This record gives sequence, structure tokens and C-alpha cells, in this order.
Amino acid sequence: MTTDLRVIKTRETIKRGFLACIDRQYFSKLTIAELTHEMQINKSTFYTYYEDKYDLRSKLIASALQSFSNSIDISYLKLTPSEIKNYEQKLPTALLPLFKQRATFMTLWSPKLESNVFEQMEKIFVEKFLAALATTPPAESNVHYQELQARLFAASAMQVIKWWFEISPTTPVTEVARIIAACLTSGTYVAFNSPTRHHNP
Repeated sequence: MTTDLRVIKTRETIKRGFLACIDRQYFSKLTIAELTHEMQINKSTFYTYYEDKYDLRSKLIASALQSFSNSIDISYLKLTPSEIKNYEQKLPTALLPLFKQRATFMTLWSPKLESNVFEQMEKIFVEKFLAALATTPPAESNVHYQELQARLFAASAMQVIKWWFEISPTTPVTEVARIIAACLTSGTYVAFNSPTRHHNP
């Protein structure tokens, strides 16, 4: 069933108002009165959509995390280093939807939200990486190395995205893709996929 256009617009108004408030003030200090004033809606309208400010925060975070999860591209796990050039050319398609939500993600990462959204995004990356790694030959028999590899990739990818959003938003998406591809071909990707790693010293 198609959602009523008025409902979509109201939810978007509530979202924008909430994020604007978080940009100025810590979540714990926000009142419903302050939120609805910023949103330019009455309290009854707010409570039609959300139980309280905690419900609003939870649902906005869940929506953002789902969007992030859908954008993660870990197809490079099945590529050889020489094939990563093709991956680099396709990567902007996955990165652009994230960049379009840049302002939202930056607010969600703010300490003022009083929620560890950045860490949750990193955890999603790790979980997807581990799930894909388990089905990508040759399978890594050492689960400790799998966990380390996943954490290193997730941390690297998230820091590149954070740098792009916060420090250098004018950097072209193609350059960001090149940076990520360069990390894959020169960093932990090579280290973990080198046959010499499996040999005893």
C-alpha cells in the first residue's frame, strides 16, 4: 500500500526538525516542546507518529543504518588485486547514495545525539564482511584472523568516509573510490591474501 504523501512530508519535517535540534543541543536536554517548535507541528501530530523522543531517535537511527547497510559493497572479496581496478570504477555508485545523506550522517555521528551510530555502522560493516568472507574461497580457517581482517577493513572504510564527509567534502567521488581501491591493493587486503602469510617463519 502506498504511503500517503502527507504522511511522507510530515515524517520528513519531523526528521529535519529533530536533526536541526541535535545540531544545537544534546538529546537528553531536548524537550518535546522544543522539538515541535522547531518542526512547526503541534504535539498531537508528533505523538501520532512517535511515542516520544526516544522512539523518534531509535527509528531515525534504524532507518539510517538500514540505508548504510544497503550501500555497502564488499564484492572486492572475490577479486584479485589486479581486478580491483574494475571495482574502483563501480564503487562511486555505492558511495554516492551515502554522500547524499552526508548531513544526516554527520549529525547522527555527533556526541550530542548520545548514541554510538558511527560504531554501529562499523559493526554492520564487520558483520557483512565476515558473512561474505565465510563464503569466499579460499576460506580462512583461523577465525581470529577473520575477525581481525574484518575489523581492519571496517575501520579503514569508515575512516575514509568520515574524512570525506567531515574534512574534504569537495573531493570527487572518483577520487574517494581511488583511495579505497589503493588501500585494498596496498594494505591489509594484500597482507591477508598473500600465500606467504600461511607459512610458518
